[in-house]
Amino acid sequence: MLRFERSWFCWAMLSWLVMPLSAAELARLDESNWDRLVPAGKEVDAIYGDFVLTNDQIVVVIANPIATRNANMTVRDVGGCVIDLTRRDIQSDQLSCFYPGAGALQWQFPPNARIAMSQQAETVGLTLTSPTSEGKPEVQLVYSLTDGQPFLQIATSFQNPHAEPIQVEMLDGIRADRSFSFELDAAQTALIFSDDWWRQAYALVPEQQLVSGVGDSIQRNRPILTYSESTLAEPVTLEAGAATEPIVRRLIPAANTLELTSILRRLQDASQHDAKLNVVDAAGPIENALVLVSQLATDEQDEPADRMIGSGRTDDQGNLAFSLPAGNYELTVSANGRPTLQQNVEISQDMRSTLTMELPGYVQAKITCDNNLSLPVKVQFIGTDGTPDPDFGPDTEVAKIRNLVYSANGMFRQEILPGSYQVIISRGNEYDAVFTTLNVQQAETATLTASLQRVIDSTGWLSSDFHSHSTPSGDNTSSQRGRVLNLLAEQIEFAPCTEHNRISTYGPHLEHFDCARLLATCSGMELTGLPLPVNHQNAFPLVERPRTQDGGGPVTDENPVVQIERLAMWDNNADKVVQTNHPNLMQILGDRDLDQMPDGGFEKMFGFMDVIEVHPPSDIFQPGIIATQERRLGNVIFNWLQLLNLGYRIPGVVNTDAHYNFHGSGWLRNYMKLSTDDPARVDINEVIHACEHGHIVMTNGPFLTVQAKSPEGTAIPGDDLDAEEGAVELAVKVQCANWYDINRIQVFVNGVAVDELNFDRANSPEKFKPGVVRFDETITVRLESDAHLIVVATGQGLTLGSVVGPDHANDIPTAVANPIFVDVNGNGFEANGDLLGFPLPIPSAEPHEHDHDDHEHDEPLGQNEHKVNE
Repeated sequence: MLRFERSWFCWAMLSWLVMPLSAAELARLDESNWDRLVPAGKEVDAIYGDFVLTNDQIVVVIANPIATRNANMTVRDVGGCVIDLTRRDIQSDQLSCFYPGAGALQWQFPPNARIAMSQQAETVGLTLTSPTSEGKPEVQLVYSLTDGQPFLQIATSFQNPHAEPIQVEMLDGIRADRSFSFELDAAQTALIFSDDWWRQAYALVPEQQLVSGVGDSIQRNRPILTYSESTLAEPVTLEAGAATEPIVRRLIPAANTLELTSILRRLQDASQHDAKLNVVDAAGPIENALVLVSQLATDEQDEPADRMIGSGRTDDQGNLAFSLPAGNYELTVSANGRPTLQQNVEISQDMRSTLTMELPGYVQAKITCDNNLSLPVKVQFIGTDGTPDPDFGPDTEVAKIRNLVYSANGMFRQEILPGSYQVIISRGNEYDAVFTTLNVQQAETATLTASLQRVIDSTGWLSSDFHSHSTPSGDNTSSQRGRVLNLLAEQIEFAPCTEHNRISTYGPHLEHFDCARLLATCSGMELTGLPLPVNHQNAFPLVERPRTQDGGGPVTDENPVVQIERLAMWDNNADKVVQTNHPNLMQILGDRDLDQMPDGGFEKMFGFMDVIEVHPPSDIFQPGIIATQERRLGNVIFNWLQLLNLGYRIPGVVNTDAHYNFHGSGWLRNYMKLSTDDPARVDINEVIHACEHGHIVMTNGPFLTVQAKSPEGTAIPGDDLDAEEGAVELAVKVQCANWYDINRIQVFVNGVAVDELNFDRANSPEKFKPGVVRFDETITVRLESDAHLIVVATGQGLTLGSVVGPDHANDIPTAVANPIFVDVNGNGFEANGDLLGFPLPIPSAEPHEHDHDDHEHDEPLGQNEHKVNE
């Protein structure tokens, strides 16, 4: 133990004052240095005000040490933590966060510290402290980076300012999600974690202590680490006034685990030899080949056979470099479309070796659309006759994901294992899919050509998905660029960017693909707070403030009513769409604690909703159910029918909530009635208007249009219609592409599936056609009182099939139009209050007026106001 002195951080503070000697640099991010200093990588979370430490080898971002600093929705309270880290020469930041103190400490600048804006020195450092409280130590944290060193040094010291002894425990936490693997070496001297595909590996190495995992945190891939001088990690008693020696760790980035272990040996001055591999085939270098290196045991070695050393992927020239101690090794090389290659090597000096693999087969694709247009498409390869499905890449990737290839222009060349394949080529629900077979021979190129035809006429209707995610959301690690390509290939024509708790944009990705004309978009967000699931709301458009906390968006609130009001009023109450996501409607309406007893719920939320998610659409035929752990939302679309009968006129929407890029988008969509169906000409204000008025048809495939007519006028979904005689003619038309079908049309009157308004192919075969237009009939509805009419097209006993991927192949093709509200007595539409035989937790089942008087705001609700009828 050492006596505590206030000079304990002076050596690091001095580094801020030293004038440039070499390339190590400390800077605070702002507009002037952003492009030069911020690293590249899928998981970069830096914003203005954060700190960058960089030298000739690595770049590190330390989050601004303030209490409100969050990296994303799930990586929170990161002030003073490492949020970005990668090598400078191969930049691929994949670190979510390194938490010194495991999130239990709040870091801040030392009192009277001078905050460096930009300094250069042989060593640069950043010093932070965590203040004391009763029974807790004062903690100092020093980050330092020395020119020429491949690691960030992290030193933590504890001091006891109290009159009594206290116990302290040194903890660190790590977030590196999804495809990362974590391994603590047997000697407890290093934790190594890596993501092979995204070419990033890290090591956390204490200089003197041993490191161990708390509980099963390493096995759960959310490591909480503790340090000690023995294998048994226990808290340390710190006497009054005493301080610990700094606990020093090195955090090391590398492109792969082979490079990482080479760095570790070099830091230990261990003898090793350079190995440079070039992986090729007869056609040239092989990019992205995975090389596994195992050490072979000898008679003299007391080592298990085939001890794994590490792995790495080759660059675009087929090269991979690392270092190894002298010994015998087995190299196992795998590359897409080729048999695995194994080769033993003896390393006794520096080695250069060329590894030659067999040639794969090739697919050369040229897919056109609409008679020779180059448009985004999706291509699936399904192995047949014993050929396995290919695995081109993980579901976080951009264009080549498992057995899919997404192409922004319909053209690609793909290496593939020789064999037989069923190939499915598609471009969303308006196009006929092409189903074909392909035989691929080794070393030969199989030509894949097709012309996709847009068979559905959706003139005046724009397809949309209002809810999807990628890695900035924090609950997934999918490439945002991949999300955009997924949307494009599925012919989604409008998609706001709706990351969790962050305003973001798809603009740069659309520019990258040269496809801005094909996808209308705007900035937005999903505001996700507790309690779940009730407190999820999307909003768009929102003003993005790039490189700032949350993109300039609002923060969550534990009261869902406060949260949704805050979102609705954001940007000075500017017009926007506010959407409630995957709601438990019974909880919102009247049972906030879900004890099945009426308590008022969060009913005031309805006053701020423009649309509400009600998927899956096929559940409209299912009865109401009590929410359970297995199905915590109950039957949302049934509860929506009940709400409509209670007078809550909130349009329904369906969205994918896609998080990963393997068929993530496309299997649900909304069609909005607009003045244009050209994405390049879409006016966001018209989108808002269409959502507010319910001019929306929801579908997972079938294209349904409905127009109601009476002597007094016409109406589309979402509209009011006067019909004083009670007679309404419904013009119903359904179009289907060749890969899905419908066989039933049902009209719901006030939420009831009326038998006389049910038409199916078995009993009314003359009404159903074999071509693209499956149904085109006028249905007469006679009403005695006010009613809302919902038309549903579905495929009883049918499924969507393989075009939408395995997760939704068994979904029932279904389209649901939003209600048309018919007034038959001339005094305005009146809801009937029918709960459809299923109880709701509300004090009264009578229709009532939705009152906004208790909301705390000065401005009128404007477009966010939804009142039920008196």
